[in-house]
Amino acid sequence: MQTGSQNPANYFFQWKSDHQKFCYYDKAKQENVFMELPFKFLALSRYKTIKGWNQKKEGAIISNEVKNLKDTLTVVFYPKNGNDKIEVAKGAWNDIKETVDNWDGRYTESVYIMLPSGEVANIQLNGASLSTWFEFQKNQQDKFFDNWVTVNAFKEGKQGAVNYTFPVFEWGGTLNKNEQDLAELADAKIESYEESYFGKEEAVKEPYRQRSEVDKYEMNKSRQPEPPSEIDANLAMLEASTNDEDDLPF
Repeated sequence: MQTGSQNPANYFFQWKSDHQKFCYYDKAKQENVFMELPFKFLALSRYKTIKGWNQKKEGAIISNEVKNLKDTLTVVFYPKNGNDKIEVAKGAWNDIKETVDNWDGRYTESVYIMLPSGEVANIQLNGASLSTWFEFQKNQQDKFFDNWVTVNAFKEGKQGAVNYTFPVFEWGGTLNKNEQDLAELADAKIESYEESYFGKEEAVKEPYRQRSEVDKYEMNKSRQPEPPSEIDANLAMLEASTNDEDDLPF
């Protein structure tokens, strides 16, 4: 990871189980802003990261973003009181997942998206939301280049005494010419971010939307998400039991 990289996302969305909606944190107002359904977006690029909240120690668990679970994740604890951060784990996912779990960190899919306005945003998916996201995109990778994704509804789940909700992802139609133009501009921002964040050698060599159909297929096949075995009802339970007021806006 390179230093000084400028994240292109204007908003960072999370699914709030108790509210059955996506929301982002407004730093100026210091409050969550909830998005009414339907929620529509174009998926641009996807990375792996660790996010979480340690209730006992009162602090956030955050890591860098990586392209592959074999890449090095650096997981850091940020205390709510503002004291010095602590590096709690570093390494490939399989080598650090037990430590991460002990610190209440959660495997998270970091999805960079374009909103209908053309703005670049980010969705942080974990728990039940991540499970249904993996199921939705299974064998559908080629559609992400030219089709909107919409969330029109949610479903309810139950694990023991805990009730939770998760979004239902659906295809929302292909992009028109104007939307394609907006998508190319958004892709250029992602390309610039990758070059700054990962370094030129690891960055995508050209915007996703300008690739040939064969290139798209090969790239998606090689970058297809690799869900770890920990993504199950236990994570869904953890997500459902997370207190909204305790979440730090990262």
